[in-house]
Amino acid sequence: MSRTITRRRRATTALGAVAVASAVALSGCSSSKPENRPTITPATPAAVALASVPAGQVVPAPASKAIAFDTEHRILAMASNSDIVLFAVDGGLRQVATVPLGQGAPAHRIVPGAPGHLLVAARDAVLDVDTQTRTARPFTVDGDVLDVTRLADGRIVAGLADGRILVLDTDGGVQKTISGLVEASRILTHAGHVLAADRKQASLTEVDLDKGVLGQSLRVGRGITEAEVDTFGRVVAVDTGKGQIIGYTMAPFMERFLYPVPDSPFAVDYDDVAKLTWVSVTGTNQVVGYALSSGIPVEKQRKATVAQPDAIAVDPRDGTVFVVSASGGGVQAIPTR
Repeated sequence: MSRTITRRRRATTALGAVAVASAVALSGCSSSKPENRPTITPATPAAVALASVPAGQVVPAPASKAIAFDTEHRILAMASNSDIVLFAVDGGLRQVATVPLGQGAPAHRIVPGAPGHLLVAARDAVLDVDTQTRTARPFTVDGDVLDVTRLADGRIVAGLADGRILVLDTDGGVQKTISGLVEASRILTHAGHVLAADRKQASLTEVDLDKGVLGQSLRVGRGITEAEVDTFGRVVAVDTGKGQIIGYTMAPFMERFLYPVPDSPFAVDYDDVAKLTWVSVTGTNQVVGYALSSGIPVEKQRKATVAQPDAIAVDPRDGTVFVVSASGGGVQAIPTR
């Protein structure tokens, strides 16, 4: 009981501190250029040897730090150098194809796009990968794309390493450029609301795509490394350096909880059916499933993973958690229901 009370007090205390940090962040955005602002070095995931046998099925795969699941064709995709490697999942994991990106640089991130498609963030390009035809259509971008997401109307929002946020039309043309961040590390969208994570400023910031401006900013612990939004518009941000996850709502945009997760938490994804937020713990090579329905995380499941579980994805149909090893230890399918 005392631990729960302590966590709630920490969350309440954090709200006051965050309000102050927000005002500072907003004044900084209006008065200084991104290159003149103080920044931090983002934390990195831990790299430790396996201590337990990984749960579920593990098949050989190259090292990767980016993975996504196509629910339309039930294909798992992972980035490997300048290729996207595709795996069928039904009846057991098995590699079925490799899609060359032709960019000459590793993909930073893979996310779901239109049904049957995946979007890839890479240097100087956003790529639309069709998992059925196994082809990649590039949209040239002037900059290093760290993250990308597709809006309901088909437009694409890209976050760049130099802090710009680009809105692309369905043919890849730049409709709008929004500046002000030091690094547009992650782009999160839900029901018309958009947030951008800036790892170098340890912040989450509202983005008004119609007006082309940034809004309120909130500081994320000692530094945000990854983040995901669920079907309720709740954002779970991972603060790897401090060893915690921090919860926010997008509307209204405010902090809701701060919860300790020791041993270098990193990747995060959400199971829409089981209503579990999954977080990889790189210091122990595990994934942990948390229920958020009570307002603070409650641990429900914990599974052993491959070494360096730097990227995870969830199959919403059956709750399987897919994990890829950043050290070449394979790709893993973990049953959770």
